[in-house]
Amino acid sequence: MLNITFLLGIVNSLGIFALVTMGYGILLKRIHNRFVLSVVLGVVFGTAGCLALANAFKILPGVLVDVRGVMLVLAAPFGGTLAALVAGALVSLARLYAGGVGAWAGVCNVAATVLIGLAFTNLIFHQKRPGSLRQFAALGLASNLPLLFILTIPVEDPLGAFLRAVGPLMVAQTIGILVLGRFLCRERQAFVARQRLEAEASTDPLTNLMNRRRFDALFNAKLAEARQACSATSMLVIDIDHFKRFNDRFGHDVGDMILVRVAQAIDEQTRSGDLIARFGGEEIVVGLPQTGLSEAAVLAERIRAYVADSVFYGDTESGRVTVSIGVAMHQGSGITMQRLFKAADEALYQAKGRGRNRVELSPPRNFEEEAASNRRRYADGKSPQEPNWNPRRARASAKGR
Repeated sequence: MLNITFLLGIVNSLGIFALVTMGYGILLKRIHNRFVLSVVLGVVFGTAGCLALANAFKILPGVLVDVRGVMLVLAAPFGGTLAALVAGALVSLARLYAGGVGAWAGVCNVAATVLIGLAFTNLIFHQKRPGSLRQFAALGLASNLPLLFILTIPVEDPLGAFLRAVGPLMVAQTIGILVLGRFLCRERQAFVARQRLEAEASTDPLTNLMNRRRFDALFNAKLAEARQACSATSMLVIDIDHFKRFNDRFGHDVGDMILVRVAQAIDEQTRSGDLIARFGGEEIVVGLPQTGLSEAAVLAERIRAYVADSVFYGDTESGRVTVSIGVAMHQGSGITMQRLFKAADEALYQAKGRGRNRVELSPPRNFEEEAASNRRRYADGKSPQEPNWNPRRARASAKGR
């Protein structure tokens, strides 16, 4: 009867662990902050270990045996170091709360199991690559080594207690780690594959900048915040000067190389919160949340100068690469991406027309005043003044860019 109770406790614990593994993929998708994710996974794995402790079997008074090691040893490879430490701390506290003559030996067991998981993670596993059956089998066998702490418990015949527990626990923990570890691997592999597909769908394959679809989604979210807070938002529209000449003279492969280098130069000069996207051809757009016109102008000039000094093909004179930049800043509840892009695009056309390799600023627009003016015009029976939006009209006639 005791053996049946022991086995039922193991089965119940493994069932709980299976539920944890099923929720693992959901947590990966829902929590984007790595620190928070690691803490949450540590709590989840640690809670599962505590529930296994609740299903423990007393082989002697104060001596508990269970399969908590499955969750403890898997916490590091699938949650990281922080998750393993959190899980270990929770289970250690639970073991001390359970008390008994084997409490401190149990805590040592927990610490050793966590260390084994960390060692395998750093030496053998790679979190973005699924572990093999052989690796998990080795981890399962290694996770049983902390059972030796049973021998340190000051009870009568600790060796007999160890021999009674070691067989079923070794089998249960090894199989549990093997099966659940592989399942967790598949969940992580599926998550990484989804991330890769999302990145490919939102990234320009040549420059590795975000594409227009991704930029539109992120920048419109920033604009919504700006409208609510009535904060300034700026945009840079950047175009490589005489790009067609480089393609015609050196070939499209050189043109692609120049475009990549310019994109890298822009990325190096912008700030961490700025949004950079390739809009097509040689045109790159930079969204600057919470940025006024003067600050945006300084950034644009820094980008222009850096590209002119650092990007060239062949010699520094005939192969010199320059960019023209249009800058616009809008503020108020009427700010939209179309209006901001149109203003920056027209400023870019002015930079092209005035000799290229320069920065031009669009006059800032106060949409609150415009809205009030339009309301007055409506009241007088007139149409509101709002120019039609045609973002490429301005440069349609520009030749030899």
